[in-house]
Amino acid sequence: PGFVPGEVIVGAEDGGERLLRLPEGIGVGEAARALEANPSVAYALPNYIARASAVPNDPGQGTVPGDWQRTQWNFLACGSICTLNLPPASGGSSTPGVSPTPGLYEARGGINAVGAWDVLKQRGGEFGKGATVAVLDTGVAYRSKRPAFSRSPDFGKRQFLPGLDVVKGNDVPLDRDGHGTHVAGTIGERAGNGFGLTGLVPKAGLIPIRVLDANGLGNARDIAEGIRYASREGADVINMSFEFALVVDSCAQIKSVCSAIKFASKRGAVIVSAAGNSNGEPIAFPAGAPGVIGVGRTTKDACLAGASRTGAGLDLVAPGGGLPAAADCGGDDPYFSRGAPIQQLTFSGSSFSQFGYPTFYEGTSMAAAHAAGVAAMVIASKVVGRNPSPATVECQLKATARTTDLGQLYDPRLFGAGLIDAGAAVLSRAPGC
Repeated sequence: PGFVPGEVIVGAEDGGERLLRLPEGIGVGEAARALEANPSVAYALPNYIARASAVPNDPGQGTVPGDWQRTQWNFLACGSICTLNLPPASGGSSTPGVSPTPGLYEARGGINAVGAWDVLKQRGGEFGKGATVAVLDTGVAYRSKRPAFSRSPDFGKRQFLPGLDVVKGNDVPLDRDGHGTHVAGTIGERAGNGFGLTGLVPKAGLIPIRVLDANGLGNARDIAEGIRYASREGADVINMSFEFALVVDSCAQIKSVCSAIKFASKRGAVIVSAAGNSNGEPIAFPAGAPGVIGVGRTTKDACLAGASRTGAGLDLVAPGGGLPAAADCGGDDPYFSRGAPIQQLTFSGSSFSQFGYPTFYEGTSMAAAHAAGVAAMVIASKVVGRNPSPATVECQLKATARTTDLGQLYDPRLFGAGLIDAGAAVLSRAPGC
């Protein structure tokens, strides 16, 4: 926890303060609430722990260092919201998103990237250094090409490894939609550069692979080629933020894709895909294929989001933004709206050289990108050893996922193994993994 177990700081109305050590078995949150009911007590607080922090200085959409946190709820820790057992929000006001530590923010639906960054730094895998992630999507705005294309100002020139444009048949997979740049931003947008937002693993190597056209459409043959290219180029993680139509419900219909997935998995790649953006069961393909981690989406209050496939094949959930499926789950708070989206720097409008922070990106595509980023964190942290198998990484992600302190009662058909927790995933090896 973020505080000293068994201790409460009690402030009296007369201005005095003392440290109260609790009997064994009494929870800090329970004791604090009971003490504050006493009229002679001004406050009763956990004895919070401070530590050197790897929180980036990126200002988000403003000018204050660190204010990316006021936009990217998805990377925050649940923090005191969970440790004090505050009740989930329902249908109105939510728990405030500011933590007791000045300058830090919290969100029930966040994955605690902040905690993971601290651990990664201590273990020599700072911000995912040493891991490689392939982004199969609409391309990425990772370099400039006059006159039409510009590199996203929050991507570095040295972040990207040689890529492939399967759609056009060349080696410059530039984005013509914005979706791929957004997904790549969640995974690897630069951190600590005093500009914009941040990504989960900005020091990981990124392989841009364009398998979807300017309308976000791609075919099985191109996708299979992209997967094989990613594997041959040494990708540790392959992210596929797309879905086939629900008429595709088995590998027998997309044999080339499933064969490529098997090829890449045998070569050591962790493969992640979006569960699908509609309601009902089961999840869409390729997320439903063997060897793929299928990811559904949750909201800033850790509620299951609307339009997220559930049921058989769902492995995990991660932040995808938008309104919850249940009308009584979640609420607005002073920092984040109930239906807060996932924001990253990507195209603003129809130009491929103008960038901004669109507010319409939400879905299982965004959720998959979070899972891919945390998979890269696990690999970079070496928490499950050097060169772990895809099955070992998947085991670690599932075993450390949150099934408590959600916005609604945990149900494995809705949440899979739980809400991905970056901080827990890199902290220590889970039993059996």
